[in-house]
Amino acid sequence: MIFGDGPERDQVLELIARHDAGDWLRAPGFVDGAEVEDAMHRALCMVLPSRREGYGQVVIEASAAATPSVVVQGPDNAATEHVTDGVNGVIAPSADPADLAGAIVRVADAGTPLRASTAGWFADNAERLSLGSSLRTLLTGYADSTRR
Repeated sequence: MIFGDGPERDQVLELIARHDAGDWLRAPGFVDGAEVEDAMHRALCMVLPSRREGYGQVVIEASAAATPSVVVQGPDNAATEHVTDGVNGVIAPSADPADLAGAIVRVADAGTPLRASTAGWFADNAERLSLGSSLRTLLTGYADSTRR
């Protein structure tokens, strides 16, 4: 399942059709959040092939569903800060299809123990990654800057 949209969407749809993959691969674009959440619970993993993410909220959402993530190593990819390789997912060395496939295979090979570890990672980090915690950090930083 490929959710979302972007400049390569037409190419993705063309490739799905060309490879007659429509029976097992869908790319519905943007959908209701409940559909994404349901898919997240059923997925082997969540793959975020982006080389550049400002935060990577979807990694946290996947972890909340005990779904390991595959993210791409990169100097501008903050999503990697939310993945401890082998604990709640895998960090692929690049967005190259072979590297992404290798990372997905690692998730598949790790099986249910990785899902359990992902759930544990989320439980251990949920408060730190919560909106409330983020707002407290922001307010503390603001208060500190106004005192200077």
